[in-house]
Amino acid sequence: MIFPLAIRASEILGVDADLRLLWKEIKENLVTMPETPRRSGASRGGYGAFVYGGPGAIEPLGTEPELKSMFLNFNRTGGFIDTTGIGGAQIFRNRLRLREGPGAIDAEHIGGLASGIHSSLLTNASELPGKEPVIQLFSAWPKDWDAEFRLLARDGFLVSSSQRKGRVEFVEVISQCGRECRILNPWTDAKVSLFRADNKEEHLDGSLLMFPTQQGERVVIVPSGTQLSQLDHRKAN
Repeated sequence: MIFPLAIRASEILGVDADLRLLWKEIKENLVTMPETPRRSGASRGGYGAFVYGGPGAIEPLGTEPELKSMFLNFNRTGGFIDTTGIGGAQIFRNRLRLREGPGAIDAEHIGGLASGIHSSLLTNASELPGKEPVIQLFSAWPKDWDAEFRLLARDGFLVSSSQRKGRVEFVEVISQCGRECRILNPWTDAKVSLFRADNKEEHLDGSLLMFPTQQGERVVIVPSGTQLSQLDHRKAN
């Protein structure tokens, strides 16, 4: 992963141009890392033996029980760092334990808790190292859990959104750096309406929504045919 990231960073910073071809050559000739075989019957876990993968304490209700168990089970001992395939512990398990003293290792679990919630509501990692990030909303959040958030994303975007009854209501993006914004369409590939400061309506469609922004600009995206005044929990400025 490090070589494509180094290449991309050098392009952004305008340095080390003479090293890029060397980094590319190394990247293309590295041996693929083999996967570690899993023991028969072993539970999913990313922290080795000290992550216990037994049953949880709260039974998930309704749909998506496996996804909900990520939030409700809490007898694993790792942090909630459950990016793809890691299988960390669960949200309600993450708290400081007084027996370990102030500033003990469980403080890391609080950071893992915050990271886990953030990545469940908003992710914008690149598909491949060094490629442009794509914002994805509620990617690991249960559909029947209503939620709303305001979180930071890569490229200096401050993103707000809400989910009600399994449907994303709106997306608001404040561009702090004036970069191009890329969002995975939260309404699949349906047509959407985009509103800027002048409230002039633009239209986009497709699975990937891409649009330019200016520094400090506020952009609101809603399903086509939806007016900002229809959002009962927020009003356009």
